[in-house]
Amino acid sequence: MEQISSPDNPALKLIRSLSQRKYREKTGLFAVEGIEYARKAQRHGFKPHLLLIDKEDEPSGLPALIAWCAQQGGRTAAVPHSLMKRLSGLANPQQLILVCHARWHSWQDPVRETTLVLHEIRDPGNLGTIMRTAEAAAVTRLLLMGEICDPYSPETVRASAGSVFAMEMSTLTKKEFVGIARDWPADVVGTHAKAQESYRRSYRQPVLLLMGSESQGLPSDLVGACTTLVRIPMSPGVDSLNVAIATALMLYEVHSPRQV
Repeated sequence: MEQISSPDNPALKLIRSLSQRKYREKTGLFAVEGIEYARKAQRHGFKPHLLLIDKEDEPSGLPALIAWCAQQGGRTAAVPHSLMKRLSGLANPQQLILVCHARWHSWQDPVRETTLVLHEIRDPGNLGTIMRTAEAAAVTRLLLMGEICDPYSPETVRASAGSVFAMEMSTLTKKEFVGIARDWPADVVGTHAKAQESYRRSYRQPVLLLMGSESQGLPSDLVGACTTLVRIPMSPGVDSLNVAIATALMLYEVHSPRQV
């Protein structure tokens, strides 16, 4: 295993740079901390680039991850605990950091399954929480539209509790979404404050579920692409729910594990 002792090593400089979106987009890489995240990346077929290990506090089950990294052409290196602490974005540094390749899918995939579309979600905590809930509800197709935060940022990955690895993510434009909605074989569902129907109803499967930002909601052109508009009832004087909470309610109504 490679040994790294200098804070100026290019591998460590790479990890530090990945805290910024421009470098994640430039390299196509992102970093996660912790063995459970690394195992989930392996389980879902992500490609490792670098596995960095705290040589003074090696986690159990490490040989399997090292073998996976080697098989996939990734590097494995050990660093002193002092360097791991300097690299970590956490109060309690983990025993390893995994750098792996971001993965994007084509939205043109012909598979028709319940799919979640998010428009203008800019808070990484909300996006990560939505991914965590989506995986729990057995929805793994995720389409991202408009100005949206990076799903591979450290904040989003942590908020997702690793569910980012379970998502099959794509980006698309409004025009592309309208085309998908037009050809969708079942319900295209959007939430809207002025909708007449409650979200507690039956839906034709598979559902294409569209959620907008809590501050702006859905723009008129996207509302017009929906076949079904529903509202989540709220007490008088309350005009919106946190988008992660609203999405959780909708996901479990349109496609909960009991329906799989």
